[in-house]
Amino acid sequence: MLTEHLQSIHADWTHALQTFPETIRSNVGEQVKLHREQLAASFYEAMLANTEAARYLDNKSVKQRLSGSLQRWMVDLFQLETSPEHIKKQIQQQVEIGVIHARIDIPVHLVLRGGRILKISFNDCTDLSEDAYRFFRTLLDLSLEVLAIAYHKNAERNTRTEEAYRLFSISQDVGREKEAQRAALLNWENHILFSQATGDTSAESMRLAQSEFGLWFRHKGLHAFEGAPECNQILAEIDRLDSSILPLMTDSSADKINVIHDIRAALKTISFCLESLFKRSEELETGKDVLTRLLNRKFLPAVMSKQLTLARTRNERYGLLVIDIDHFKDVNDTYGHDNGDYILQQVAVVLSNSTRSGDYCFRLGGEEFMVVVVDVNQQQVLAVANKLRETIAKERFKLTSGKESLHLTTSIGVSVYSGHPDYTYDMKHADQALYQAKQQGRNCVVLWDETAD
Repeated sequence: MLTEHLQSIHADWTHALQTFPETIRSNVGEQVKLHREQLAASFYEAMLANTEAARYLDNKSVKQRLSGSLQRWMVDLFQLETSPEHIKKQIQQQVEIGVIHARIDIPVHLVLRGGRILKISFNDCTDLSEDAYRFFRTLLDLSLEVLAIAYHKNAERNTRTEEAYRLFSISQDVGREKEAQRAALLNWENHILFSQATGDTSAESMRLAQSEFGLWFRHKGLHAFEGAPECNQILAEIDRLDSSILPLMTDSSADKINVIHDIRAALKTISFCLESLFKRSEELETGKDVLTRLLNRKFLPAVMSKQLTLARTRNERYGLLVIDIDHFKDVNDTYGHDNGDYILQQVAVVLSNSTRSGDYCFRLGGEEFMVVVVDVNQQQVLAVANKLRETIAKERFKLTSGKESLHLTTSIGVSVYSGHPDYTYDMKHADQALYQAKQQGRNCVVLWDETAD
């Protein structure tokens, strides 16, 4: 158990502080504080030279933040305070850092490599006794041990959640999802035929990958049916349609009848594979919010980790919309919690109906919702947010009596994938933007300004 491991670490940490005299601990702490910039510079120079480590450090804002964070961490680690409360606080800090490393998916061996670099750098830039170096190594090793324990436990939890979400993705009303995606494929085919008839054959409007079906399959279907051979076949057909067949629609020398036959043959293959995938799915445990039937927080790490992976590997961006119903407390106070719950259910329906198949709608708690908008740029995210705000403002939300209805407004905070490897930064930015929206009088959309961070 994590608690048992940490109790053992607490005892070792206490023993280390008691073993080394205050003069040595004080000297090490002063040297760390004196050379912190040099230690951080050496650390990141060595880590950036490592191809694998550089993947997590190539964002400018990350570099700017991490150097200062590393310096503060080292100074805090070698403080003179030895009380049990302080040691407990120190260990908890290492746990939190380990959890962040697991969330970002930085391999443990890179963390240990970083510790080795710090030991070498500290030895190179200081001239201390062997006991002092031993104290530095001991406390640093204890810190890294806590990081590794927390990392391992959180990684296990993430794996379980990832698998649970995969199962959930398959199980959320299989019959309805199957029919919805069949209809999406048919709508895309009709769109292609209509575009051909009207001469509107712009490549962007025709791509299957950007259609309702394409977004659903790439962002949800692939995850739900991960590992099934049909997935690769569907991806191959989508790519063949978008890259080889559809461009012929604008080629005046191409036989359009043959092109349409090729499109239908590809769609037939996709439909066959899709049917096979759905047949193998079963009704499994869901992770829906009991009241609204939207996703709950349980699968937020799995969804956001998946979007981060796509952002890194496919150069796609996502947007986060944190939505708060304005003055919702007044609704509960005036009309009662039953009516408040009924309105939350109706807002959830509006969100579901106003977003695409590939997007994700969450209820974060209370009257706060979040929408993950996939494969978009900043302008598109803002357009989605403003459309949602306007749609909700125009809607009349019924009360349980069926005779009365209310108008509601929402405040929406927006952030766009920043390049940071920890998705909680983007969530924090959306929360900050929501706070600004409320400060500006509510019923508005605010995009987080990266210059304000």
